[in-house]
Amino acid sequence: MRTLAITPAHVTDLDDSGILCHDVRNPTQRNEVLARKGSHLSVAEMLALFDRGVDELHLAVPDADDVGEDAAAARLAAAVAGRGVEHSNAHFGQVSFLSAARGMLRVDRTVLDCVNGYTDVLVLTGEPDRPVDTGMTLGVVKCAPLFLPERTLRAIEALPNPALEVEPFRPLRVGMVAQRDRLRGGLARAQTALSAALAWYGSSLETVIGAEASVEGLVAAYRQLLDAGAELILAAGASGTDPLDMVFEGLRRAGGEVVQIGIPMEPGTACWVGRLGSAAVLGLASCELFGQPGALDLLFPALHTGESLDAALMRRLALGGLLLGPGRIAPYHAGAG
Repeated sequence: MRTLAITPAHVTDLDDSGILCHDVRNPTQRNEVLARKGSHLSVAEMLALFDRGVDELHLAVPDADDVGEDAAAARLAAAVAGRGVEHSNAHFGQVSFLSAARGMLRVDRTVLDCVNGYTDVLVLTGEPDRPVDTGMTLGVVKCAPLFLPERTLRAIEALPNPALEVEPFRPLRVGMVAQRDRLRGGLARAQTALSAALAWYGSSLETVIGAEASVEGLVAAYRQLLDAGAELILAAGASGTDPLDMVFEGLRRAGGEVVQIGIPMEPGTACWVGRLGSAAVLGLASCELFGQPGALDLLFPALHTGESLDAALMRRLALGGLLLGPGRIAPYHAGAG
């Protein structure tokens, strides 16, 4: 693409191949647009604009292999969008990415950097590794000039991986155990709030046990949930400052282990992590029990995309573990889904 600054003295030297790079406004009435950016102007039309007092026109002249901005943006979008990502129609060289499904936004930073390394190509995304709902805007791709070379488009189309995709959530079988006399706010209320959060990810809270306040009662409850096929066990009522609390002892005597008491997320530092056979155990504090924004907004998305509930996950989620503020919570808190 070549760009030309055309004045009245030079206009007769042109053919009809120029595309206007800018809006042309009436010199005597600036709110009136005489010609729009992207318009193909004939010599006669240029002369007419000069007759109205326009001093200079900036034209883009495409090379033989150049592709127009909208067609180029559409091809770029198709090249960098992966599974679970739809894109809008191109308009003024720009396309928006939209989530086609509920899931976790994944961004390949290496591919994103590579694509943005091409001159005049702009791709931006939302924050990665966050849950998104159907229809949410995930990012934008833009062809910055009016034309893009065919060779640039082919190079990006040849990249082996997309820049962004939406990883679908995997439903889990979830059970819950809680000591009835320790659950301030009520077991039924907690069950309702947790069921709503889990349902957003496609999971269900299948079995809820209000255990008696004894180690033996908790052992029986844990084993019942494991025998029922629970993949994730939610536990409530433990005192995190007492490593010998009966909720912890019940898990140990049922054959499980307490992996970590306290997690690096706020709200949520009083939660804990354990394991029982093939099931992950997540100990909940009061904030997480009753539907308030907190640690579950990081933990549930990770667990529903196949990550292990372990100390390594806790360390990874500590970066960004301060959850105060609307940008760090799951979409269902805003009424989505």
